[in-house]
Amino acid sequence: MTKRIALTLAGILLVYGSVAFAIKAGIGVLPVDAAITTLAGLLHMKVGTFSMIFHGSFFIGQILIEKKNFKKVQFLQIGYIVFGGSILNFMLYTVLGGVSFSWYPVRLIVCVLAFFVSAFGCTLVLEMKVIRTPMEGFIQMVAEQTGTTMGRLRQKIDMGLVVLTVVLTLIFHTPWTLREGTVIAALIFGPFMDFHSSWIRNVLYGAKKILPEN
Repeated sequence: MTKRIALTLAGILLVYGSVAFAIKAGIGVLPVDAAITTLAGLLHMKVGTFSMIFHGSFFIGQILIEKKNFKKVQFLQIGYIVFGGSILNFMLYTVLGGVSFSWYPVRLIVCVLAFFVSAFGCTLVLEMKVIRTPMEGFIQMVAEQTGTTMGRLRQKIDMGLVVLTVVLTLIFHTPWTLREGTVIAALIFGPFMDFHSSWIRNVLYGAKKILPEN
């Protein structure tokens, strides 16, 4: 379990650290990150701080749905939320605070690499199966109760976040966080996760047997 927790923390670090690079690249991020970045700007909050509030709402939603059936181990999601948001703030405002990517090819490369690393971190967290991630855990619960698929529900939420971000950007004239990078992410993030999943499982549970299978 200690190894699983350590690898989960490493995955969270990679996810939120890479989000900071994607935001800095400035050519678009995933719909959920676009909504968080736009809302954080409107509320004059740090992106990582608002990320804690955003993902915390999904965590509370899980508790409201499961009530007495909510497992105590899932309170570790609070650590996921706080650690992730803190990493995002540290990377975005301290490590990358004075960094600027002005040449477009470099911005594009940074963006794609950020998605690649983020997909790796996300896959690592999911493969460890220590805790649910706040948003995906909530979506899974709602999907089970409504009889829809998790993928379809996630797609609807992403579409809603896109609409919200576009409306807020047009009304308040905030910088666009939905751009070509968002389209790129839509095309490559899933395949990146599939790629990482296959070799991560082989390393962890295959010949090297770093972890026992659940």
